[in-house]
Amino acid sequence: MDPNLFHIDYERLMEVLITIVILSFFIERALSVFFESGIFIKKTKGKKGVKETISVVVSIAVCWAWDFDALTIILVSSDHMTYGGIIITGAIVAGGSKASIALFRDVMGFMSNAEKKRIAAKKLNGQ
Repeated sequence: MDPNLFHIDYERLMEVLITIVILSFFIERALSVFFESGIFIKKTKGKKGVKETISVVVSIAVCWAWDFDALTIILVSSDHMTYGGIIITGAIVAGGSKASIALFRDVMGFMSNAEKKRIAAKKLNGQ
């Protein structure tokens, strides 16, 4: 393939990133009701990886149900979604809103004025 033919549609990229952020928030908040319940906490006390596994499975299921394959959408590599792309997208969504916030705030520089003031005050105090 000629590398000069490859390009990313940034409008499409932003739509996909925003969709990932929204799905991350929705799934994280929906699962928090379950994860923060007394029954779940008692049953999983001391067990590692339970929340993460459930989050990945739920995220993949949501991406599968809505045919959301971020890789195929961004790279326009096919006219249909792929199982691998859906699984990777689900794993990214399962990463949660914390990663999405870090992407927008730290990498892209999007943040509220209050957050900008907090960071500026922190720099002034030498922290």
